[in-house]
Amino acid sequence: MIKADLLDLFQPFSMIRCQRHKLSRMKRIILASLVVFALITACKDDDVPSSCTTPATVKDYTGLDGCGYVFVLNDGKVLQPYFSTLCNILLPGQKDPFTDFEFKDGKKVIISYEIVEGVASACMAGDLVNITCLTDLGIIEEEK
Repeated sequence: MIKADLLDLFQPFSMIRCQRHKLSRMKRIILASLVVFALITACKDDDVPSSCTTPATVKDYTGLDGCGYVFVLNDGKVLQPYFSTLCNILLPGQKDPFTDFEFKDGKKVIISYEIVEGVASACMAGDLVNITCLTDLGIIEEEK
């Protein structure tokens, strides 16, 4: 009878230990779920430059009055990049496609652009465009 009373006495402690184990397991499940959720939501389609669709070549037009580097499309159309940011200050959510891009004559790139209306340029070699996507192919075309 004493043994039964002792077992009844220690039973609440064993239940507490089981409940702690269940809570610990529950915490791990919740933490794992949060990590998976964070990884899934962190990868947005905006991070992938899938909108870059137009092949172009960087050309140095500094010899023409008021010009600098331009993009020449495969059909020969010339695009002047319009730098809309003042002192590299970007609005929230705005991305600068020229970050870490080095202009070099003959460099092959893939771009996407929007024609800028109502703004004039001294160069007048082609359309003034806002570059929305820029992928450097790492290939430099040698001058022929």
